[in-house]
Amino acid sequence: MRKCVSGLLAATLVAVSVCGCSEAADGSEVKKDYKIALVAAGVFGDQGMNDALLHGMELFTEQTGIKVTSVEIKEFSDHAINAQNFAQQGYDLVLMGGPVSEIIPEIATEYPDTHFLLNKGTIGDVPNVTSVQFDEAGGGFLAGAFAVLMSEQLNGSKTVGWVGGERIPDLEKARYAFSAAARYMGGDCNVVYVGSFSDIAKGKEIALSMYNSGSSIVQAYAGGASNGVYQAAQSLGEEYYAMGCATGQFDLAPDKIIASSVVKYDDFFSSMLSDYAKTGSMESGIVRADLTSGGTGIRFSPEIGDKVPEDIKKQIEELEAKIVSGEIKVPTTEEEYNIFIK
Repeated sequence: MRKCVSGLLAATLVAVSVCGCSEAADGSEVKKDYKIALVAAGVFGDQGMNDALLHGMELFTEQTGIKVTSVEIKEFSDHAINAQNFAQQGYDLVLMGGPVSEIIPEIATEYPDTHFLLNKGTIGDVPNVTSVQFDEAGGGFLAGAFAVLMSEQLNGSKTVGWVGGERIPDLEKARYAFSAAARYMGGDCNVVYVGSFSDIAKGKEIALSMYNSGSSIVQAYAGGASNGVYQAAQSLGEEYYAMGCATGQFDLAPDKIIASSVVKYDDFFSSMLSDYAKTGSMESGIVRADLTSGGTGIRFSPEIGDKVPEDIKKQIEELEAKIVSGEIKVPTTEEEYNIFIK
């Protein structure tokens, strides 16, 4: 279990995030020893976005030698408390992991010498704020196409499954992109929401129903309830597999999660911070993180990815190129989906 600081305790945090390093791992010069902090969107250990953000900070430290002070939060009010505390302590940059655009402008104005980097941000007009918006649709489309291709390879069926947690905007985007790709590849997708991000038993029940109805591949997009999908796959034979999300979740079921629709929080933010350490500045405004910029995509399992035929991987690469070029416009709403499948 990683040791971290939670909630109000961050007010007394005096961890010094400096080091004697003046050169990054790639040999480029780091301008100075910056004080950088991560305020997570919740607690670490979720095998999802928070762990991905923390991993990104670890990658950044490996690359630059600059330590990052990372804290958990348990209440929404902790976002503002931690942001203010770090700014008061003279931190150069604070990465906010949660959607906090409504509370940051006032804090950023009060502390103009601290740059605030927002995950899922919507602020585009504050000089010391950069908002990153991840477009999960591209990766979701590639995952849907892969699911159909791989399912057909395994048992001849072109029907796949998608299990979501709760019906929220981010999941709806991923759901329609995945389903559209399934139809694009000549298949179909069965979509079911658990109604919870924590009901593992319900997730397993839904996934088993999908597998028993002929699907060989089921995509999990349900937070903690995704474990139910993985358990369902593990209870069945070799021709049944699951797909994860976040940064892969492969360690949750190494023998069953064959590929994942991913949002590359770790790589993307690590790269942004490394550029900041080299230049001493970061442009304000809104940054799009998508297939083109390397913010999203698909990853194959490091354990069982060799089960994926090369021709399938090649087809996925070709689809990615079509999305990047604009030849394929990925739908993210019901209306766009209905137009797309016509």
